[in-house]
Amino acid sequence: MPDFPKLLEKNRAWVQSRIAEDPEYFTKLAQGQRPPFLFFGCSDSRKCLNSMIGANPGELFVHRNIANQVPLRDGNVQAVLEFALLNLKVQHVVVGGHTRCGGVGAALAGLEEGALGAWLGQLRDLAITNADHLAHLPNLLERANRLSEINVVAQVRNVLLSPPYKQAKKEGIAPTVHGWMFDLASGYIREMELPLDDWDREGLL
Repeated sequence: MPDFPKLLEKNRAWVQSRIAEDPEYFTKLAQGQRPPFLFFGCSDSRKCLNSMIGANPGELFVHRNIANQVPLRDGNVQAVLEFALLNLKVQHVVVGGHTRCGGVGAALAGLEEGALGAWLGQLRDLAITNADHLAHLPNLLERANRLSEINVVAQVRNVLLSPPYKQAKKEGIAPTVHGWMFDLASGYIREMELPLDDWDREGLL
């Protein structure tokens, strides 16, 4: 881990490398944004999305929180959806979970205390609802990783249930939704199969 002052040194080096490639890089970047992707991810420090997919500034609109939650009653999350879908008109929304997620592990363990416990309430409910299914898995890590997958599907569904998505659908600009899982042990991303046919029959798509 670099010493704190080195962070600014690394920033200056990065700026100079960009300017060397294109002297107008930051002038153009400052003119506005039109990212095609909105990404909901976990705050885990090991998960640096731009680096993992080779994305440049301006390509991703990103919101990160503990265990990549998309709560329908959270004003911050809903404001992100509203701005990204109705103003930026993103074409894709991705909810990205990952293996070995500490937030998922805490929910699986039943953590209720503090702000973190309150934040993980819906995830604890998912763990309880799927307890029989998870119990058949051989160890705690596999149960946590499976709950991460279940959580991704639940949060993508929350995107579809959100007022901004419904408004975007009404206006004919609804984005495509995706669920991703990041394997921290390999670095690879896997796109999950979503129950799109079921959601279509529910009238969510």
